[in-house]
Amino acid sequence: MAKIKGRRSKGRDRKETGKKEEERKRKQKREKTMEVKKVAEEWEIWKEEEEAAKLEVEAKKLVLEKFHKWIKVFSKKKLKRMSTQKIWDHAIDMKEEFVPRKGKVYLLLREEREEV
Repeated sequence: MAKIKGRRSKGRDRKETGKKEEERKRKQKREKTMEVKKVAEEWEIWKEEEEAAKLEVEAKKLVLEKFHKWIKVFSKKKLKRMSTQKIWDHAIDMKEEFVPRKGKVYLLLREEREEV
C-alpha cells in the first residue's frame, strides 16, 4: 500500500504543479493585457496633447499677443464646456413699455461705417 500512496502523491503533485503553472500563465497574460491597456491609454493622452498643442498654436495666430497668457480660455475644449450656474446669475427683465432707442453704440471710422 505504501507504493500506491506514493504514486498518488506524485500524481497529485503533478496536478498541483500543473495548476500552479496554469495560474502563473494566466497571471502573466493578465499583466501583459494590463501593459497593453496602459500603453494604449498613454498613446491616447499623447494624441490629445498633440492636438491641444496644434490648436493652441492656431489660436495664438488668431488671438492678439497681449491675450496669449489666457490662450487656454480660447481652446475648443473650454468653449464646449458649459459654465456652471451661480446664485448671482439672473435674467434682466425689461418693462413691457420699454422701447430701445436707436443710436450709436460706439463711434466708427468712415471706412468701418462703409463696411457696415
